[in-house]
Amino acid sequence: MRSFILSGTGPGAGRTTVGCALAFAFKVRGLRVGVMKPAATGCVSSDRGLADDDATALIAAASSDLPLQLVAPYRYRSPLTPLTPLEAARADGVIPPEFAAIDRSLAEIESRRDVVLVEDTHGLAARLDATHDFADLALAHHLELILVVGVAARRPDFADAASRALQFATARGVSLCGAILNALDREANDLVGGASEDLARATGAPMLGTVRFKEPLSLAIVEKLL
Repeated sequence: MRSFILSGTGPGAGRTTVGCALAFAFKVRGLRVGVMKPAATGCVSSDRGLADDDATALIAAASSDLPLQLVAPYRYRSPLTPLTPLEAARADGVIPPEFAAIDRSLAEIESRRDVVLVEDTHGLAARLDATHDFADLALAHHLELILVVGVAARRPDFADAASRALQFATARGVSLCGAILNALDREANDLVGGASEDLARATGAPMLGTVRFKEPLSLAIVEKLL
């Protein structure tokens, strides 16, 4: 079994889009796919309680029969930016995430699946509780980092954001699988190829591939992860 944690260079980088594409690609290859978003913010009320679009999308892409309560055990109304899950819980006036409970939920998901995709919230450094962040979760479950780098013509700082994220992961000892450059608009389609080469040279990190705006995930990316 391989387990990955999907992190991004910022809000809107495309973690869920890439995660759903990977989940679907793994599923059609006959793998049992587990997905998880341990702590979700910006949730809305539904007839089944607070719902999270990202977690619901991951469940659908994986054709998972896992309940939302297991996939996204902590869901908060307060929006993500600039709040971490811990801060969102405090803003809502409710119980914050409990690392031990997330740890148990992820272990249960892993026990039933061939491959697992975990999506973080606001980066590996985002606090889950007073003493644990997403990097701790990655280390506890040997999750390999897939960094989704959002590339846009109007976001010239994406390379710096990617470098900072990779440096943090390395400093914490999180295993790096590689980075995926995700074009956020049509103009970025002309940038992702060169940006991937530049980022590889600058950081020494492996590049898994690029995703062009509104185009399917490359099979070459999927093959590198199997």
